[in-house]
Amino acid sequence: MKAAIFHEFGTPDVLRYEDVPDPVPGPGELVVKVHAVTINRVLDCRVREGHPSQARRNVKPPHVLGVDPTGVVTALGEGVTAPPVGARVACISQLPTGGMLGLQCWGGNAEYVKVPASIVSEIPDGLDFAEAGAVLRHGPMAHYLLFDLAKLQPGESVLVMGAAGGLGATGIQICKAFSARVICAAGSDERVQVGLDFGADEGVNYNRTDLTEAAMAFTDGKGVNVVFENISNPQTWPAALASMAMKARMVTAGAHGGGKVELDCGILYHRNLHIMGGTGNTQQNVADTVALARAGKLHAKIEKVLPLSQAAEGHRIIEAGVPLGKIVLDPTLG
Repeated sequence: MKAAIFHEFGTPDVLRYEDVPDPVPGPGELVVKVHAVTINRVLDCRVREGHPSQARRNVKPPHVLGVDPTGVVTALGEGVTAPPVGARVACISQLPTGGMLGLQCWGGNAEYVKVPASIVSEIPDGLDFAEAGAVLRHGPMAHYLLFDLAKLQPGESVLVMGAAGGLGATGIQICKAFSARVICAAGSDERVQVGLDFGADEGVNYNRTDLTEAAMAFTDGKGVNVVFENISNPQTWPAALASMAMKARMVTAGAHGGGKVELDCGILYHRNLHIMGGTGNTQQNVADTVALARAGKLHAKIEKVLPLSQAAEGHRIIEAGVPLGKIVLDPTLG
C-alpha cells in the first residue's frame, strides 16, 4: 500500500509518498481502508518537524502520522465480530494502552490502517468521511471538557475561545444542542463569523473589541458560567478569566497560543473560580458525539481535501497560517 511516511524529522519535504507493507490485523484488531484523515497543527506538523515540545511523545522515524482516520472496514482479526467488514467507521485516537493512534503506532496517513477494534465507532450514513473524521476528532473531547469537567447545565452562558478552530466550533454546537447561551471569540471578523455560522448567539473579535466588556454585556454584567478556553494565549487569557462569573469554571485542552499565561489570583479566589485542564474522553462522550452527528446537530468545516500524495502540501498550508476549516487527506484520490 501507499503511505505518507517520514524517515527523519524536518520540513514538510521530509514526507514521502512510498510503498509500505500492508497491515495484517492481529487478535482484537481490524483493518480500515482509509477515506479521510485530518492534518493537525500539533499532532502532525509539530511531530513531523521534531519540535522540542513533542519530545515526550517519543515518536521514532520512520513513521506514518494520522490520528483520526475514517473509512471502511476491510478485515477482522481473531476475536473481532463487530463492526463488520464493509462498515463505515471512524477511529478514535486514544489507544487502550494510553497512547495515541498516529503517534505511539502508525496512523491513518496511508491507504489502510490497522487499529484495535475497541477504538472504532460506526458513523452515520449522512456524514461523509472527511467531516466524520473532524467531528469524531474533537466531539468526544469537547463533551468531556464541557460535561465531565465543567458540569455544564442547560441555560448557562459559555464563552468559547478560538471560535473557528476545530475544538472551538465543535464546542459551540454541543453547547447550543444542550440549550446553553454562547458568546464566541476569535481574532478576526472572518473567524468570528465561523462561530456564528455554527450557532453562537453572539461573537466578538478580541483584536477590535474588549473581550471582557463584551462578555459582561452578554450576561447583563454577571459574567459567563463557563469558559471553553483552548488557546492559552497570554494576550487573551486574562480577559477570558476576567469574563467569568462567581463560581464559574474554565476548561482547557490546548496551548496553541503559547501556553504560559498570567493568572490574576485576586480574581481567582474572590470569585471562587475553578480552572481545569484535561484531555481524552470516555465511551459515553464518543456515543454522545455520534448521536449528535446522527441528529444533524454536529458538523465540521472542511477547508480543503487533498490526495494523500500531497500530504506535504497539506502541512505547508497549515504552517502558512490558520485555515478556517480542516485540511483533509483522502488516500482514495492517490
